[in-house]
Amino acid sequence: MNDGLNLSEWQAPQGSTDKNSLALDVEKEQYYQSWLFGQTKLIPGLQAAMVKVVDSSSVLLEVASLTDSPELYLALVDLTEHLDNAQQAQITSMAPASSTAQETFALIYPLYINNDQQLIAVVAMAVQVQKQSELERAMALLQYSIASIEVLHYQNQLQQLNRQQNGVSERVDILARILSEPDYQSAAVRLVTELAVLFNCDRVSLGEYKNNRSRLKHLSHSTQFGKRMNLVQSIEQVMDECIDQNQSICYPRPEMLLENTAEAEIPLIDSVVFLAHRRLSQQQGDACVLSIPLYMAGSSRGALVLEGNPDVPFTDYQANLCQSITSLVMPALEDKRLNDRALLLKIFSSGKKQLGRLLGAGYLGRKLFFIGIIGLCYFLYSATGNYRLSADARLESAVQRAIVSPYDGYIQTAQARAGDRVNTGDVLVRLDNRDMHLERLKWLSEKSKLNRQYQEALATHDRAKINIINAQQGQVAAQLELVDSRLDRAELKAPFKGLIVSGDLSQRLGSAVNKGEVLLKVSPDNNYRISLLIKESRIADLKIGQRGSLYLSALPEKAFDFTLSKITPLTETQDGATYYIAEGKFTEQFEQLQPGMEGIGKISIDERKLVDIWSREAQEWMRLQIWSWWG
Repeated sequence: MNDGLNLSEWQAPQGSTDKNSLALDVEKEQYYQSWLFGQTKLIPGLQAAMVKVVDSSSVLLEVASLTDSPELYLALVDLTEHLDNAQQAQITSMAPASSTAQETFALIYPLYINNDQQLIAVVAMAVQVQKQSELERAMALLQYSIASIEVLHYQNQLQQLNRQQNGVSERVDILARILSEPDYQSAAVRLVTELAVLFNCDRVSLGEYKNNRSRLKHLSHSTQFGKRMNLVQSIEQVMDECIDQNQSICYPRPEMLLENTAEAEIPLIDSVVFLAHRRLSQQQGDACVLSIPLYMAGSSRGALVLEGNPDVPFTDYQANLCQSITSLVMPALEDKRLNDRALLLKIFSSGKKQLGRLLGAGYLGRKLFFIGIIGLCYFLYSATGNYRLSADARLESAVQRAIVSPYDGYIQTAQARAGDRVNTGDVLVRLDNRDMHLERLKWLSEKSKLNRQYQEALATHDRAKINIINAQQGQVAAQLELVDSRLDRAELKAPFKGLIVSGDLSQRLGSAVNKGEVLLKVSPDNNYRISLLIKESRIADLKIGQRGSLYLSALPEKAFDFTLSKITPLTETQDGATYYIAEGKFTEQFEQLQPGMEGIGKISIDERKLVDIWSREAQEWMRLQIWSWWG
């Protein structure tokens, strides 16, 4: 097929530039025009024709036309404007020609892809034919040749896809190189250098926007530069001009180079001002200047200025790619800049930021939390409470009577053991008294013997013998009294009404006991004292007469009131800490209590601020540490 242009040799230019938002590439228009010119040689009787292509905004734009017959061309324009989304080729009879042997027909061919869902082009032709076969042949040739337009569309899509993939790869590569740098200075220099190499620029400048003015910070081909250099001032003015207009600016504009037109003949788009760009371009030998504003968190942070070859202007693709790269890299650069600041500056900046959030708009939860903290601090500072000292406590009998063995002997019976309640005079233990009875009989017989000897001495008036017998009788009487006393004490009785708190002889019947051995212990009923273990650091808070409450592990639901009665100098050591022993007395009698019960005793000291009560241990620890360091 000869359509005037070899499609395989045509390639869309990299970074093609639009004349305006509704224009297509000049090279593409040339291709469509050449293709349409080729149809005049392929289809006989072609009088007028046009090609309309759908652009990126889904608008049909005329990209090529054949206007040998203006009347027919205008008729084709009217027909394509009232196409009404037709998906099939249409043949419409037009006004007859001057020759009655020929008639003019309009061929309207909409080109769809993706299963007839997407319209990409419309071709309209006015053809003069003499018979039906010529009309059918013209439609077949049009249908055959229009496939090249579809191929061109797929080539454009492939080129765009390749361009997007290359752009993504370039963005990721530059970001990886930036992240590999150890600090902000190195990363910023790496950025401008990579951009200069990527876009083949003579120089790339990075500036910071602060206090409504731009400051040049980094140049791609210079490590040092003076702040008063004319070049530096011109670049900073370009940055200000770009940031003030809040858009990327390219000078000279591509239309001036492509069409070889003067600047005055190019209308301003959206009233873009590029006075500083033109001045910098003139200073650098009519270099192409591209400026791109940099943003972070919705605010201007600086600008990027690229200076390139005057013969190769920056394209929209390059501008968009550079904008995309900077948008991707700027967060990493900002993180490195913030991380390189001095520690005091970081603290000040963070405090300022948090204070702004606290006092500024928004962040309602943070404000409510801060108000709650203030209220809590005021409450702790002003509120008071009862300071109660907590201590481990155990219950002990106030009086204990020991039941001991009166002499060496053997246990005959045991009437009670620990836990039994006894009354006054109840027999608790009986010792075996058979040896005592035998000894009593012995002394009784000795007494009878002495009485006979006394009678005999008295009959003979032997005074010396009488005196000796009298002494012996007194000795025998003492021994009898001792034996009777031991017999009386063979039964060990309860001295008072109470409870046996220790001792169990039921398992020792018949065993020997020694004189003075403790067999049982008896405590009177309802006569207890509380033994409190007070920390060494809290002993100074106690005073005799202070009141408290005892909570026992066996009876946790009830508090037992007591009064502090004694502070002893005795100490105990538990877990490496020293505790003093204090004693308390109950204010009333309680039937549920048993000796040996343990619990927690709380002694009321005085009224204090809650913050002092809760933080006392921390304050004392801090005082000790400070004293140990600087005392």
